[in-house]
Amino acid sequence: MKNKYVLLLALIHFFCVTGISVSAQTNESVSPVKVTADLVSHYVWRGSMATGSPTPNLQLTLAFSKGKFEIGVWGSTDFTGSYKEIDPYISFTSGHLKLAFTDYNWNFDQANYFNYTNNETGHRFEGTLGFTGSEKIPVSITWNTMFYGLDKKIDDSTSQAFSTYIELVYTKGAASFFLGFTPWESYYNNYGVTAFDTTAQKKTFSVVNIGASVTKALKINETYSLPIKATLVINPSATYTRKDFVHLVFGITF
Repeated sequence: MKNKYVLLLALIHFFCVTGISVSAQTNESVSPVKVTADLVSHYVWRGSMATGSPTPNLQLTLAFSKGKFEIGVWGSTDFTGSYKEIDPYISFTSGHLKLAFTDYNWNFDQANYFNYTNNETGHRFEGTLGFTGSEKIPVSITWNTMFYGLDKKIDDSTSQAFSTYIELVYTKGAASFFLGFTPWESYYNNYGVTAFDTTAQKKTFSVVNIGASVTKALKINETYSLPIKATLVINPSATYTRKDFVHLVFGITF
């Protein structure tokens, strides 16, 4: 355990040093290639803990932008070696409108990564439609629906569940407040089943993600700073584990 935290501190030092170098280079010219790294105290996604236990995760983005299009891959790996996620995506942004397609996969132990057969694959395809708020209307809304792959109904393994997550975000300065829900049985409420309470009624519409985030710049020197963020997440409809009822997550971006 001690060695893991030594490695964690070494990574932070590495990203701080290289981040200063990259920042100096990007000030001279804007590159279409984006590389970012986030370190989070634990990985919470749309109201639920993705990794099964609260362990730190390193989350990387590699992307290429051209005009209104961006293509990239996002990934997350925990420090215990028990979780791995790789998500290629493509997005189109025009003004306040955003369209995106994401190929989620965190099921490397269950299926071959390159198997895309609908009833065998570990992938989940998702489409996103989003509206980004403006200064006058600082409210953003996104609609996300899975439509292909592993996302199947719990009582019919051949039918898509079309798991849907809708989120509203209000931004005020460095703070943002969010509300996310699923309108029917889906991945976000464990397809209606509460795993830790067999007497619970089957869930349909569920509010799964309520909370707030605050971002602050951590000054490293006169020319470089690191964004840090604290997020409070409340999931009143937790179904996977009781640990999901409330989370407090710290994150830093390099």
